Amino acid sequence: MKKLIFLIGFVLIFLSFGFTLGNIEIKPGEVFVTWSEATISVCPPGIFGKEACEFIGLLEFIQRIWNFYLYIAPFVLTFLIILGGFYFLLITFKPEMRNIGWGYIKNAVIGYVLLLIISGVFTMIRFIFGGPEF
Repeated sequence: MKKLIFLIGFVLIFLSFGFTLGNIEIKPGEVFVTWSEATISVCPPGIFGKEACEFIGLLEFIQRIWNFYLYIAPFVLTFLIILGGFYFLLITFKPEMRNIGWGYIKNAVIGYVLLLIISGVFTMIRFIFGGPEF
C-alpha cells in the first residue's frame, strides 16, 4: 500500500511540474567550433630546474647527489647519536644493548668524518686541477 501511495504521489508531482514547464519555450542549444594554434612540446618538462628538452650532465647529476648527501648528513648524524645514546644510557641492564648503542655512536661519527674528508679531498682536487664550479 505504501508503494502505491508513493507512486501516485510521484506521478502527481511529475505531472504538476510538466504542466508548469509547458509555458516555457525550450530552444535547441548552439555549438561554436573555433580554430586555434598552440605549440606542443614533445619533450618532457625540465628536470632538476632545467627548461624543457634540457637535461643535466652526468657530472652535474653526481654533484647534486653529493650536495644532497652533505645536506642530510648532519641530520642523520644527530639522529644516530641520539638513538645510540638511548641504547647506551637508558638500556643499561643488558650489556649487549650498551654495545649496540656505542656502535651506533661510533659508526655515525666515523661516517660523518669520512664524508667530510672525502668532500675536502674532492674540493682540493678541483681547486688544484681547475675542475668545474658548481
